[in-house]
Amino acid sequence: MYKIKAPNEEYDRKIGGVQFVSGEAQTDNEWLASWFSGRAGFTVETVTAEEEIEPTEDKPRGKRRNDKGNADAAGAKSAAEPAAGNA
Repeated sequence: MYKIKAPNEEYDRKIGGVQFVSGEAQTDNEWLASWFSGRAGFTVETVTAEEEIEPTEDKPRGKRRNDKGNADAAGAKSAAEPAAGNA
């Protein structure tokens, strides 16, 4: 894994498939890391597995506890209910 730092901390754009946020990006692509290291102002560091930045857990993942997946509760009509206007 490689950490790439842009010349400006406000750098928020995508270059060569690498997304920069606040002037930093990460890639596993050795060729891209080499390409950025040859560009003025960019620095590239090798990051070990222990140093990798982990995504923050801001939002819970998966189903909500009270969500039972019941389609009837979501507004769907069951087959036993007649359609409107068919009386």
